[in-house]
Amino acid sequence: MTKNKLILRLVLYGFIISTLIGVISFGFIFLESNLSHHLWDAVLPYPWLILPICLLGGVIVGSLRKKWGDYPQVAHHTISELKETQTVDYRHVFNNLTVALFILIFGAGVGPEAALLSSIVMLSVWQADKLRYLYGNQEEFFSLSPIDRIKHMLHPTKYLVTYHKDNEPDHPQLANIKKFSNTLFSLNGLVAFFVLMKLTEQPSFITKMGETNWHLKELLLLIPLVLFGYLSGQLYLLLKKHMTRWFDFWQDQPIKKALIGSVAIFVTAIFLPSLLFSGQTSLGGIPERYLQFSVAFLLVVVALKLVFLLICLNTGWIGGDIFPIVFAAILNGFAISQLFPTFDAIFIAAVVATSMAIVILDSPVGIPIFVALFFPSQILPVLLMVALIFIAKKKLTKKLAK
Repeated sequence: MTKNKLILRLVLYGFIISTLIGVISFGFIFLESNLSHHLWDAVLPYPWLILPICLLGGVIVGSLRKKWGDYPQVAHHTISELKETQTVDYRHVFNNLTVALFILIFGAGVGPEAALLSSIVMLSVWQADKLRYLYGNQEEFFSLSPIDRIKHMLHPTKYLVTYHKDNEPDHPQLANIKKFSNTLFSLNGLVAFFVLMKLTEQPSFITKMGETNWHLKELLLLIPLVLFGYLSGQLYLLLKKHMTRWFDFWQDQPIKKALIGSVAIFVTAIFLPSLLFSGQTSLGGIPERYLQFSVAFLLVVVALKLVFLLICLNTGWIGGDIFPIVFAAILNGFAISQLFPTFDAIFIAAVVATSMAIVILDSPVGIPIFVALFFPSQILPVLLMVALIFIAKKKLTKKLAK
């Protein structure tokens, strides 16, 4: 078989596997979105049902964690493992997704992104091991019938070759082809995911906050708003540190610990059901749903959302924190905007939200890009200024620390 023919076949099989990864990712989001909303739409009108449902969720989540271990894994743990060892253990990827699914369905205030990204990393490593097997066993593999090839290619636990630096081809052209094909596979998986989301009319994660009319006078508030966002983020980090210490018990009793999270979900469902879940589907409704309330009330809601997030994370209801934090940060910004009625509310909300989220998530580049998705394009120069302020602060801090 010629080298070009081999490469084309490997790329074809890579496209098939990456499409499968996109389908699995879509299936997770589809089930999470539909099951959670069907469950809570049925339960919320009957308050007497909420506590039993929450307790049931706690028992299920705690039991799964007791049986399978510390799942779901969050993305940064999986990525750190991949960087350190060049591979990850993907055998339990569906355990990871299953526990995450139950956590999200039963109303925890966490996002799907951490467990989903962690699982995508696992599946991508599985794909690489599959293609490594196909490359190393090409004669045997391509002599099989088409059906047997598919069986070999999609078998979850067999026909795999784990990464080892001594086994990797060292030809620079092959390395470049590998990088290029990996990019294509990632894009292919994303396309499969978004096409399925579109075909099934799933709600978008991205919704705009409204229109902006900001002018140069708003820049007078830039530094004060950045400082407010910075202090808000530091308060959250302080609370996170204390709550991690307060919840440092029952490490070997995941069911009891998960039931504490169940109580927090119950209280939230009774008094502020809009704070259930991560907030990704509620972001677009912030200007309409919340801005008729007072500044004090909104700040309390922000604090409760973040406390709810931390209780979930510390009681085994593990998930992503990006969407809940961005939700709270944007709401925090709109709350403060009411103190400056003659200034542009979108400008204020964007600056406060970006500053607060940068501090909490420690990402002066990624967070402004992410927050910009929720605001009109006219606000981009402002978010760039906020990003530059925090990048300069980070460099200055490192320089002074030397």
